[in-house]
Amino acid sequence: MRVGYEDAAIFFHDELRAGTRTELGRKWVPMGHRPVAPVKIGYENTYLYLTLCPFTGKGFGAFLPKLNSEWFGWFVEKIQECMGQAGLPAKALFIADGATAHKAELFDKEKLVFERLPAACPELNPVERFFKEVRKQLKNRVFETLEQAQKRIQKIVEDLFEEQGKVISLTCFPYLTNTT
Repeated sequence: MRVGYEDAAIFFHDELRAGTRTELGRKWVPMGHRPVAPVKIGYENTYLYLTLCPFTGKGFGAFLPKLNSEWFGWFVEKIQECMGQAGLPAKALFIADGATAHKAELFDKEKLVFERLPAACPELNPVERFFKEVRKQLKNRVFETLEQAQKRIQKIVEDLFEEQGKVISLTCFPYLTNTT
């Protein structure tokens, strides 16, 4: 699949749904005591669309209101506008899961070539590992508004990208670097 593409021209994509519903996680408490964590049952959601290169640690991200082909098309269009600029390759490989929103006809094949990951294999997508780190920092947090949730997620993502080599260490899986 990656034949003919340099490492800096391979991008993986996924979406993270987040919002005002509290995600519970493990919590340390003294033995015999019940863990207490604040909870809010909210129904407002946003989606963090994230595309990143596990070899360079560079990425594109945006908060969008829905996960559908219209918004995915908008996101892909924005990435394609950046191709060939700011040190990005003119043509790249774009790999995503089989979500129904991910449609091949949304891509300009002169800039981005779309490939799907095998069905039911999220462990092959490096973006899932990145999102695992984001979710860790969202556990047991209450967000009263969608804006609060977005600001917190944005801060987490920015911190991960700013930490030297962090994105690469999280996402550059051995199967990607093994060229044999």
